[in-house]
Amino acid sequence: MIFFMNKSTITMAVAASLFSSMSISAPLDPSEKDIQGLFSVDTQQAYTLYADSIDSNLVWYVPKVGQIALSGADTESPKPRFSVYARAPWTGFFAGQDLVHFGGAFNTSGDRGTLLRLESEAHAKGLRVSPAQASKVTTKFMLTDLVINNDSRIDTECEFEEWTGPNGTVNIPICKALNNQGEWVNTDFLSKFRAATPRGNSSVSTYIPFQATSMPQWDFVVQEWMETGSNWDANVQAVVEWDLTTVKKVRVARINIDWSRTFEQASTFFAIHNNACLEVEVGTFFKRLLDNQNGESGITVEYLQEDGTYANEPTSEEQFIQTVEAVRKEMRDELFNEMRDYGQSQLGDVDREATTMYTMRANYEKLIFKRNETRYVSWNPGTSITNASTNMNIQCVTGGFGLAVEWDMDDPACRDIAGQE
Repeated sequence: MIFFMNKSTITMAVAASLFSSMSISAPLDPSEKDIQGLFSVDTQQAYTLYADSIDSNLVWYVPKVGQIALSGADTESPKPRFSVYARAPWTGFFAGQDLVHFGGAFNTSGDRGTLLRLESEAHAKGLRVSPAQASKVTTKFMLTDLVINNDSRIDTECEFEEWTGPNGTVNIPICKALNNQGEWVNTDFLSKFRAATPRGNSSVSTYIPFQATSMPQWDFVVQEWMETGSNWDANVQAVVEWDLTTVKKVRVARINIDWSRTFEQASTFFAIHNNACLEVEVGTFFKRLLDNQNGESGITVEYLQEDGTYANEPTSEEQFIQTVEAVRKEMRDELFNEMRDYGQSQLGDVDREATTMYTMRANYEKLIFKRNETRYVSWNPGTSITNASTNMNIQCVTGGFGLAVEWDMDDPACRDIAGQE
């Protein structure tokens, strides 16, 4: 479990609370009790399920798939909370180029039909279900439908684009990946994305309002999707990542980030790996940064002690490894773009066992303005349930670009999502 603390200091009282354990009802680690096998294969494909730490009749769930939120889902014409249009900005990085603006709200509960079947199965076994609680929520978009080459890597090419900012000239990494249609597509799908994710402890069954703006050259592609009501995750996918509540002690570290230096070191590391790295290689990159053997790393770390002070050295190798993992989860999406290949995807089942790869992100804000930051990261040192995810499907929506957005009730799969036969 990782979360960001934006206060510049942590008092002794807060530090003490972080190191304390609480006897509360919470999901159990699957290695301690596997509740998943009690349910049907269809339900297992739709939900991640956990036993409760206290109540043997309670089952926590995290939906594996979510949808665009619907108003009037039980009516003849459900209204999707979604809009999409194209517009060219007058000023800025992409002046004069058409950008796709889309937004609305995700419903992370999944489709109504599947949830009703979960509740029915649980009731038949004398169980009740409840959405799990998350301490942190992150929403992001990524590319899918990409080609895996003979080296088990996504085919990626990167060039550098020179920009002049208030601090001088900088090189922005511009990366493209080969998709299954033989086209080279930009790995930066969005230029802006904002989601009103819940703060603090929140249910994984919720609405997440969002607004997004694409990079240039996506307007015709998105219009084609909207003409047919296609499932967007054949090309791009939104993912909501959850840090689930745990009851064990947490540890805290303070990290100081020199963004310019960090991006420089990341560019060098990724160039060695042909600009596309596996998850394990991204982990190696962060381990080298935090190890800082030459004293020139873009990230320095201080470790919170039990007395509330900070020390430059970890108390053990285990603490160092856990800090590396915490920093990786905190910073990965600001440095790199995540890419996956799910193959062909329609409204039916999608192969989720895809290769995940990363390439450099064109983070204009961090690079041009040379921002440096101090952050706090925390993690659970024991076995815990972290980073459960819900893949958000944008599908069954048609229209937009000057027309009303509608839900495709002519498609049986779309009717089932709305809980109608």
